[in-house]
This record gives sequence, structure tokens and C-alpha cells, in this order.
Amino acid sequence: MASPQQTQASAQPDSRRWWALALLCFAFFMVILDANIVVVALPSIEEALSFSEQGLQWVVSAYALTFAGLLLVGGRAADLLGRRRVFWSGSCSSRSRRSPAGSPGHPGL
Repeated sequence: MASPQQTQASAQPDSRRWWALALLCFAFFMVILDANIVVVALPSIEEALSFSEQGLQWVVSAYALTFAGLLLVGGRAADLLGRRRVFWSGSCSSRSRRSPAGSPGHPGL
């Protein structure tokens, strides 16, 4: 039988749980921010491309379906390759794609 001292030591929660919570909150914030960027861009899309309201709904639906599909693929990749590896590869590829777009000399700005 385990001694009371061993039981207390194993009952203490992991101190890293707050870092995991912070990471999850940040990831959820990024998802919400990304969805809001699409919604904020809708008036510009409507004006520049002469979309109707039905066309704008297709834009939102296409974004949501693409996001859901990539989320499923990412989940499966995390199952096969490991969560940390997939998380870091996704984070690095996202940063590397967004960095040139934010540079001052980018022709798209």
C-alpha cells in the first residue's frame, strides 16, 4: 500500500498545465481573429468584385469549409507524426508565409 506521503505527491497537479491553457487560449484567439478578418474584408470583397449578398455568403462558407477540412487533416497528421512536430511545423510555416507580406517593400501593399 502507498504511504500517505506518496499519495500527496502524486495528487499535486502538473505545474505546466497553465502554460497549456495559455497556449490553447492563444490558439483559440487566433482562430477567432482569423474568422473576423474574413468578416471585416466582406465589404471590400463586395465592392471590388461586385459580389451579391449570396456571393458573400459563399465566401464565408468556402472559408469555413476549407478551415474545417484543414483542421481534420492537421488532426490526422498530429496523430501520425506527433502533436509537437505538427504544431511547430504549422507555426513556422505560418510565420514564414506571413513575414514577407508584412515587410515594407512588399508589392502587394
